[in-house]
Amino acid sequence: MKKLFKILILIILFITNINVSEAIQVGNIDKLIKKSDLYGVSTISVSIKNVQNGNIEYETDSKKLLHPASVLKLFTTYAALDSLGYDYLFKTQFYKDNQNNLYIKLGADPLLTSSELKNALNTIKDSGCTNFKNLYIDDSIIDKKEFSEGWMWDDDMNPYTPKVSAYNLDGNVIKINMIKESGGNISLAPKTSYPVSIFNYIKSDSKINYLNVERYNWNNPELLEVYGAVTSPKPFSVPISSMRRYFIHNLEKGLEESKIQVSSTLFASKLTPQDAQLLTEITHPIKDVIPLILQNSNNLMAETVFKLASAQKYASTGSILLSNEMFNEFYNSKGIETKDIIIKDGSGVSRNNLIYTDWITSALNMLYKQSDFEMFKDNMAQPGDGTLSQRLFDLRGDAWLKTGTLSNISAIAGYVHSKDNNTYSVAILIQNFNKKPLEIKSFENKIINYIYEH
Repeated sequence: MKKLFKILILIILFITNINVSEAIQVGNIDKLIKKSDLYGVSTISVSIKNVQNGNIEYETDSKKLLHPASVLKLFTTYAALDSLGYDYLFKTQFYKDNQNNLYIKLGADPLLTSSELKNALNTIKDSGCTNFKNLYIDDSIIDKKEFSEGWMWDDDMNPYTPKVSAYNLDGNVIKINMIKESGGNISLAPKTSYPVSIFNYIKSDSKINYLNVERYNWNNPELLEVYGAVTSPKPFSVPISSMRRYFIHNLEKGLEESKIQVSSTLFASKLTPQDAQLLTEITHPIKDVIPLILQNSNNLMAETVFKLASAQKYASTGSILLSNEMFNEFYNSKGIETKDIIIKDGSGVSRNNLIYTDWITSALNMLYKQSDFEMFKDNMAQPGDGTLSQRLFDLRGDAWLKTGTLSNISAIAGYVHSKDNNTYSVAILIQNFNKKPLEIKSFENKIINYIYEH
């Protein structure tokens, strides 16, 4: 009887210890948050779940709608890949019809370069096709809305948020070299021949280092004013104001260099006839783009892939409206309801996106159980990669995360494999802060490290 009593006492103590341990874990995350300078001033939303059983390990304000920033790329990209597949090829194709007209069928390829465009024209010339009646551009693959709803007017000069177009070329930016001349003067020289005028007000300085580029679209979108002071010259990029104009400029240059004659140079938009003959094509695999989206957070590529997926799924011109329909259809079919969230783009740049951390971890848990999850995870950033290149070094091999940053908004979400051999989905959204982003990222790191350790 005494032995039975001792066994019962040990069992009670064991159960009690487990509960206390769990309470301490939750309490310690609460302490991390409440000790932070952000507490009571900024909005902090956290959700942590066990991916194996779906148990909620910790949450605070997890049902509060907030901006997801680039964390959204995890979910728009996965939905897009469900439609496109991992073997999808971006294609820029050149056709000739029976009336000797040349067609360029655009694929909105975000990896396409002007040198590849010229090489394709040389291939056509080498095949013996040197004279055409008309040249038409089939730009029907995605719509003509170059910015999504909720993108800010001052994003126009941000090289990380270039316009998105069927005419994607050279990353949709102009690269400008900065050269230090004798006497300390700084000169600027675009790396391309695109006719853009630059008013240069940059000075050389031994201490100060800043750069500001202005473009007045209502006056002359091809005129830039560059102000600043630099300690050492560094190249910089400027978004292209009109992708169609830039594409045609490079096309005309390529036609001239390859000595291909076209009777009409109007280059009107027109659908490619079904019976047209394929002359050549430029292709790039989507596999080259996925890590650039998930690790480097490339906005151009995320937006393009999201739109192209709806073009593929619905055999129509891709658009954010159709992509949203595709997104909702995919997640709702997997039991992840989308009726309470708002998605306005594929990249997370839109200030109109609204999502909550409980939805994020539920979606992450669902993705974890999909048959192609390992392939998707392998394209996510680990510590030391992309936007995690300077973060969480000790967790490489145990953390796969997507970061997000907008003005006064910071986010991180993904998977953490802890020391106790459990895997957790985690989502942290923080907004409305007046501190440097580095301080916010450090705070996020503390929570991620705690999940790993405990």
